Amino acid sequence: MTELEPIRRSLVSMASSSAGAMVAQAQADATATLAAAAQAAARIIDTARAEGRRAAESRGLNQLVVAERAARSAVLEAQDAVEAEARARALEAALSFRDDPNYSRLLDTLEANARRRLGGSATIDRDPPEVGGIRARLARRSLDYTLPALVEQMLQTALVERQGSPAMAAIPAKTTT
Repeated sequence: MTELEPIRRSLVSMASSSAGAMVAQAQADATATLAAAAQAAARIIDTARAEGRRAAESRGLNQLVVAERAARSAVLEAQDAVEAEARARALEAALSFRDDPNYSRLLDTLEANARRRLGGSATIDRDPPEVGGIRARLARRSLDYTLPALVEQMLQTALVERQGSPAMAAIPAKTTT
């Protein structure tokens, strides 16, 4: 088993590099889209504030509140669209990895990890149609290392990390005047 350690480390490194590149691209796309959405939201809010001030005597601040809600809704919709696009791109890239000569080494690494975690007698479903990767089961315990599951895990990690990003801080907060 010791002689396989350099291969395992190499496979894990290659998989991590590939996954890291996909996540980095998705984060870059998300940051750019969120920055554009934040700028658009700020313009909408500025326009609404100006209109709200002019109409404040007859209509109160109701229009401003409505405009701010609309702007926030636009930002949230843009975030959802970015996440959906990142998810689709990452999944497409992961599934296309099935054609790569290194894919079988990734499966070997995933299988070894599953056997280490569940035990040598675990049942392994290797490269299931349409999802790739592996599924492992032993009694009531199971592991899902399919490509969509791995992509989802990476994206969730990236989204959690993004919560503190400068693009998120640029989204204007609701204010009243």
